[in-house]
Amino acid sequence: MLLGAHVSIAGGVSNAPIFGREATCDSIQIFTKNQMQWKVPELSKNEVRLFKLRLKEFHIKPAVIHSSYLVNIASQDEAILERSINDLALELERADVLGIDYVAFHPGAHKGMGEEKGIRRISKSIDIIFSITKSKRAKLLLETTAGEGSVLGFRFDQLAWIMEHIKNDGRVAVCLDTCHVFAAGYDIRTKASCERVIGDFDSIIGLNKLKVFHLNDCKFDLGLKMDRHEEIGKGKIGLEAFRFFVNDTRFKNTPGILEIPGDIEGYRRNLRVLRSLINGKDFRKR
Repeated sequence: MLLGAHVSIAGGVSNAPIFGREATCDSIQIFTKNQMQWKVPELSKNEVRLFKLRLKEFHIKPAVIHSSYLVNIASQDEAILERSINDLALELERADVLGIDYVAFHPGAHKGMGEEKGIRRISKSIDIIFSITKSKRAKLLLETTAGEGSVLGFRFDQLAWIMEHIKNDGRVAVCLDTCHVFAAGYDIRTKASCERVIGDFDSIIGLNKLKVFHLNDCKFDLGLKMDRHEEIGKGKIGLEAFRFFVNDTRFKNTPGILEIPGDIEGYRRNLRVLRSLINGKDFRKR
């Protein structure tokens, strides 16, 4: 697995690879703008050039974009829906410019509309996104969710239905968040249970659609639908799930992105834990 973290873009997108190198990342995830604003600042040619140059210089590959937290392509509010569609269309274009393959996003919340209508709206919105974007290459990644509130995408069959009902299914895949799937009720605490969950994913969606992992432990117990990330091995999931994922050769070239604690030293610490699990090593005995 290509282990990395969600790093800052303080001072410009081109600084992200520097932060990635400091955190000992093999791969990185970034926001390309303020994640709590709709405003999309232009990427200068120099920023783009430096970003690509530094990724290559620091041997960081691949990079992933995470969309704004404001995005909700299941929204009943037409203004929010339009902004969300336009935001993702622009993020795909920015991914192409930066040479990034994937844009991960939360599928959305139905806000009382009901699961079926919400999922249909997500599928329709994705079709609109690809009809208006100038992007020709980058893929959208539906991120698995915890199912908190009316949030959709917490079951594999929901994600499968969305992908089966869009026109451009070759440009849509999945980002699996370990905290989210555990919170949604998928038990991944042991090797055997991990095998079952990945087997279910393969039969329902297909492992060829699993492009990125978010590696987060969970503060709350299985199935409580509480989206609260914890550091690796310090939550309710425990180390065995992460041992399974980092050693599974099927995911050898798949990015595994930390999203917590968010600071350089914390990422270094958690990446050391993950790397200590490779090939049967046990961090607790070191």
